[in-house]
Amino acid sequence: MKRLLAAGLLLAAGCDRMVSRGPAPVYASWEAGQTLVYARPGAEAGQRLQVRVKSSRPGPDGLTVVRTYSSFTGVSEATFRLRDGLEALELEGSTEMPVTPEGFPDRVSRWEERGFVNFVVGRARVAIPGVKLPDPDAVGIWVESVPVAFRGVRRRTLLVPDLGEVETLNLVDGKWVTVNRLVSQGFTDPPPEGVK
Repeated sequence: MKRLLAAGLLLAAGCDRMVSRGPAPVYASWEAGQTLVYARPGAEAGQRLQVRVKSSRPGPDGLTVVRTYSSFTGVSEATFRLRDGLEALELEGSTEMPVTPEGFPDRVSRWEERGFVNFVVGRARVAIPGVKLPDPDAVGIWVESVPVAFRGVRRRTLLVPDLGEVETLNLVDGKWVTVNRLVSQGFTDPPPEGVK
């Protein structure tokens, strides 16, 4: 009985890596300090993209997440709202551009945004050498994006709960070619207050 009570107290207290986020998983990185490193196969090591969750705070309609993107070309920052499968990018304060729709992938499997028709192709087990997934039994969702105007690149992206993109393929001369792949994932602690 004491063990059950202790376990209950630990669960009630929670931990800094756990946040109640509602009924559906979000296919995006959201935990503060989470850092993802992406590489294009065959590219130089200096051409990697690093995505770090700068902050994550609960709001009345889900989580507000700020991510920092850095590469050899520079650093940028973006704010997202996450809720029930929805990943919405906040631009210029109040204008939002959905990245995945609310109810993705079970209630909404086809949507249009930013000049692309997007649809769920299927589910896949995920195994990335050298990357420890938040859930070892994670099932990813392959999403295909086709340009509405038939100009642009047709692509497929594998999304995983609590991480987001783990691999992206472009259709080149009738073949799917990997253009982005997650190669490292972990947590970095933010610097102490006042230290840059």
